[in-house]
Amino acid sequence: MTKKKVKLDLESDNIVDMIHRHADFSDKLINLIPARIYLSDDDKEKKWFQGLRKEEKVNAKRETIENLKKAKRYRLDPEKSVLTTLDLQKQKLEKEKEKFGIKPMFLGLQEDDTFEKMRERRLQKNKRKRDSGLNVVEEVVKDLTYGYVKIGDDDEEYAKNRKKKRVSKAKELEMAMKLENLKKDPEKGDILATKHSWKAAISRAAGIKVRDDPKRLKQRIRKEKNRREKNAEKWKERVEVQQKVRVEKQQKRSENITDRIQQKKMRKIAKREKKLLRPGY
Repeated sequence: MTKKKVKLDLESDNIVDMIHRHADFSDKLINLIPARIYLSDDDKEKKWFQGLRKEEKVNAKRETIENLKKAKRYRLDPEKSVLTTLDLQKQKLEKEKEKFGIKPMFLGLQEDDTFEKMRERRLQKNKRKRDSGLNVVEEVVKDLTYGYVKIGDDDEEYAKNRKKKRVSKAKELEMAMKLENLKKDPEKGDILATKHSWKAAISRAAGIKVRDDPKRLKQRIRKEKNRREKNAEKWKERVEVQQKVRVEKQQKRSENITDRIQQKKMRKIAKREKKLLRPGY
């Protein structure tokens, strides 16, 4: 008798375990099926066409067909997420909460507070902190200029030099030659050379190019002159080639027009001779 009881208990335990496994499998299978197939939405129920005129029925039927097509495209789109039963039930609970005015149990959080919104607020707060720190740093280093070392009261002079227009090479050569002549003066030459070397060093430190060597300036002027002459020759050749091609095209066009006129005349003569050769004429 005891053996039979033990056997029955084991069988009942196996049956209960099997029922639980079947229930879990059924729940997972139902979640794979789109919930809108077997759950009706009260807000989107199909309306019957009874009591409508013929044109209204046609329009309503056309609208229904278009909505079905859109729903099918939405269902087959892999990028769109398909709502499960749990999702729809959550949406219905949220609608009921809004309808009956149910307030959240925790006063610290609002009803629409989600993890994403809380995370977004935290990121915005950190960004504001970083921006405030950057503003402080900018106020501290606003007097620094990259590639420029301020020496005494040369800041205004540097700003003026940056805004000046570039001097031509001929003018630079003239100034360099004048400076060389002044340096040869036995009385003021050394003082002027020292002053110019200091000024040139400050300008180079500020990122301004100093061209005070007459020999190099003459070479640059000569190279630029040769480059301009070569470019002028190339441009002249290009214009001549274009003119030649234009004349050849015009000549070819005139020849083609003359040939077409001559061919038209010959066709008219041949047609007239053919008429004269017919019997009875």
